[in-house]
Amino acid sequence: MAKKEHKQVVESKSDTQRIKMLEERIKELERIVGQKQLLLEFKDKMIEIAEATYNVDIKKKVGSKLSSGTTSTGKSIEKS
Repeated sequence: MAKKEHKQVVESKSDTQRIKMLEERIKELERIVGQKQLLLEFKDKMIEIAEATYNVDIKKKVGSKLSSGTTSTGKSIEKS
């Protein structure tokens, strides 16, 4: 039977500190993403409730036309 060779990996102190710092940064970013996801879900729920309560479409579909109350005047605005 052949003897297996074992390799020992030695990291410098700065590499270990950098890895630890990056892991902490990942945790912080994951926390921020989680907060943003909760906020997004909250806003979506509020829009859903408002649409049901007031019987209006708040979220417009992509490519939808302007509402019937909005018209173009045909005038262009010139910039000075």
